[in-house]
Amino acid sequence: MTSFSTKIGACVAGFLAPATAMAGQYVVELDTPFEAPPQTLMQEYGLTVDETLSAGADSYVVVTAETENAVRDMMQAASIIPEKITEVLFINSPTVSGGQPAGAEPRDGHQVFVIERPIPGVGFFGLEKKQKISAGSNAAIAKLGETIEWDHSYLTGEGTYCVYRADSPDTLREHGALAGAPIGKITPVTQNLH
Repeated sequence: MTSFSTKIGACVAGFLAPATAMAGQYVVELDTPFEAPPQTLMQEYGLTVDETLSAGADSYVVVTAETENAVRDMMQAASIIPEKITEVLFINSPTVSGGQPAGAEPRDGHQVFVIERPIPGVGFFGLEKKQKISAGSNAAIAKLGETIEWDHSYLTGEGTYCVYRADSPDTLREHGALAGAPIGKITPVTQNLH
């Protein structure tokens, strides 16, 4: 398993590039783990899978496509019923404010979690505010030490899908309180990068 930061790091140049969402990237919420349809079907709709975050009835897949309609059409053709499709506007991470990226593998005793944070309009915030959010998360992690690690966050118009590694959901809640970040649903997941 390779961290998201490590995977895209080789493809990115410049300060803003690692934080900019890939054109046409979407988080799809599913009620079952994503099972990729035939490659020919995905190619027909111009869709690629970037990351899966599987947890049974609360699963996510991050895809790149030309439009949200292309995602919907491919899902329909594959008989996959999405609970929600949300456009990614920005990818935040520890590096946006000068922090260190997550390690290539989760630390011993850590589970990967998706935290949904209800922050309306967060994907539209200016870069300075996004850097401040990143710095706040990094500062909270520094206080908590080895019990938590931030991989990356997908920022949308409605909120965030944050991918963290931690020893427990309680650590994530403590981090949120220290960082001043709201906590919505916390889901333990199996992470796979594609």
